[in-house]
Amino acid sequence: MQDKKVREIIEWIDTAELYKMLRDLETGGIHLKRLIKQKLDERDLSHMEICANCSAQIDRHNTNTYTLIFGPDDFRKKATFCGLDCMETFLNSLKQIKRG
Repeated sequence: MQDKKVREIIEWIDTAELYKMLRDLETGGIHLKRLIKQKLDERDLSHMEICANCSAQIDRHNTNTYTLIFGPDDFRKKATFCGLDCMETFLNSLKQIKRG
């Protein structure tokens, strides 16, 4: 799915649903907040499905997987790796990019 802005998405929502959203927002937005948090949690977990270096499928229960969180506070990135070797390769690539 191509990225959409809230303004664009609202154009596609039917009138009855918009009224529901408005009522929810007027009463604190609990339902909308829960829905958005659930979607963000799903997306946070989705980065853990494949190795950021070798694209291998990652077993979430394996204790030999690693997740690296990097970037500025307002734009954090997460990368999960199937092992130390893949994480080291990824970090070495980042170092090379930084050196230019």
